[in-house]
Amino acid sequence: MYQNILVALDGSPTSHQALQEALKIANTGSKIIAISVVENPLIGYSAPVMPYDFAIMHDAFVQQSKNILEQAQHEVKSHGHIQIETHIVDLNPHASYDIPLAILDAAHKYHADLIVMGTHGRQGIKRFFIGSIAEQLIRQSHLPVLLIRNQSSH
Repeated sequence: MYQNILVALDGSPTSHQALQEALKIANTGSKIIAISVVENPLIGYSAPVMPYDFAIMHDAFVQQSKNILEQAQHEVKSHGHIQIETHIVDLNPHASYDIPLAILDAAHKYHADLIVMGTHGRQGIKRFFIGSIAEQLIRQSHLPVLLIRNQSSH
């Protein structure tokens, strides 16, 4: 049914659940396209001088994404009949802070026909101010999106 399933991974238990659901959906010949978005955590904060070296933090985030994707690759390969490709989507220090758009761009670039991702279960005032990446994604996507709810938010 779905040939190219894009899974957005961030290392959280919920994104791991999303990978598990994608594996349940995948058939022989399907491909899992696992992505991890490296974001600039200080985009949106207006501080005149940053007390850290962005390059050091960026390298740490890239390494974290590599580790997440290596773990996903190992897990998918243990299923045998499903292919996997992995990609880091780097929103570098000069990019705008738009994770949903980055996921959608990756889905288009890698010819996904389904997006699977976890939600973090933000509610109330936290959701109002922070927003929901998953919610923004489904509002903008022309592809089917499967959201995996955070177990702790039940």
